[in-house]
Amino acid sequence: MDFGTTRHLPHNTEAEQAVLGAMMRGAEQLEDIKIRLKAQDFHHVQHQLMYEAMLSLVDRQMAVDSTTLTAHLYDYGRLEEIGGAPYILAVFESVTTLAHTEHYVNLVLEKSTARKVIERAQLLIEQGYNPDMPIDQLLEEAKRHFSSLEGDAQNEDFRTLADVLKDYIANLERLSQQTGEITGLHTGFDAFDKKTAGLQNGSLVIVAARPAMGKTVFAINIAVNAARLNRINVAIFNLEMGAEEVVGRILSSEGRIDFSKLKTGTLDADDWRSLKIATDSLSQVGVFLDDTSRKVTQIIAKCRVLHRQQGLGLIVIDYLQLMEGSRGAGGNRQLEISEMSRALKLLARELNVPIVAVAQLSRSVESREDKRPIMSDLRESGSIEQDADIVTFLLREDYYRPPEEPKDNMVEVIFAKHRSGATGSIKLGFRGENARFENVVYVSEGRVPAG
Repeated sequence: MDFGTTRHLPHNTEAEQAVLGAMMRGAEQLEDIKIRLKAQDFHHVQHQLMYEAMLSLVDRQMAVDSTTLTAHLYDYGRLEEIGGAPYILAVFESVTTLAHTEHYVNLVLEKSTARKVIERAQLLIEQGYNPDMPIDQLLEEAKRHFSSLEGDAQNEDFRTLADVLKDYIANLERLSQQTGEITGLHTGFDAFDKKTAGLQNGSLVIVAARPAMGKTVFAINIAVNAARLNRINVAIFNLEMGAEEVVGRILSSEGRIDFSKLKTGTLDADDWRSLKIATDSLSQVGVFLDDTSRKVTQIIAKCRVLHRQQGLGLIVIDYLQLMEGSRGAGGNRQLEISEMSRALKLLARELNVPIVAVAQLSRSVESREDKRPIMSDLRESGSIEQDADIVTFLLREDYYRPPEEPKDNMVEVIFAKHRSGATGSIKLGFRGENARFENVVYVSEGRVPAG
């Protein structure tokens, strides 16, 4: 395969091929390499795909060789992306001895570290041009970025208790110097942030509800609010609707424009003014939309690339049960959901960002007199409740009331699981016509209007 002759980031194509060839030739080498390398350590996307495919075969307890790898990539529609079966065979045949495998692994790691140095240096250059960043903060960012690289280069899996204690105390001191109680990402919802201390890096948060409860709107609101308030990039993967429909809901919320008007184009002069203001404001927000990826492997790969190229602070997925996992589940949907929730939790830890995943509740909620969701209502739940750090349910009680009764436009966010805090619930206002959740203000008369 021709990788071109133009200047690239540091890499060693032959070393990457030798590592992949060794993995196809020996199970012992495969296990050793699996411990030391991550997919992103390979420079070429083709090699990243091959490596991830081989790890998938290992997870499914299948043999790894040129034949099984070719079949696996073909089944998932990725074979042509890596150059087809001839390239896999060429990589396999390029390795005649396994004696130098460790040397090639070290070369791949060295080039990977060099690329990380360049990427983080470029990020620091951009931060250095920011006149609002204090020099102390810039220096701290430089130390953090490059000290973490030292551990990556050494590829240390074990950490001594003394080292962990040192890091823990340093982080505790950093938190103690912060003003306020929010240590994670601000969501724009005060009660939610107070309950969770913000969305925490490495956490998997499930937002589950029956249809019409507002779960998609809630997730989108969190994404846009987090991007703006924390000045981060957010990736939204929407498997149920197109990107244009998602943008319609974002504009409705931002401009407080009736969503039905946006669907029909029946906007008045005030609506057009609001739309212009909303569009100008949103153009500065770092939100990336994807409405084409359904396979969990595709979502993971795209998040890794976006994180490497742009920086990523939050991932939102709507919704979990529409995702497709591996075929290793043998048609068992519950097992497939379990694999996907576990993969998302591992991705959150790998990228050190929160992931908010929307989930659908089963119809059993509708058949009960008490409509409050419980954990067993998670459809095809698998191990969602085990993998998630937070599981929330949305409940609009007025949705179940007779039409003649007044609506209070309130949504209860029920914390059914909270690994680092208390369970319980909070209330938010819901403006369905504007695709918008809002904080509530409690007044002395006892009424709770949307604020």
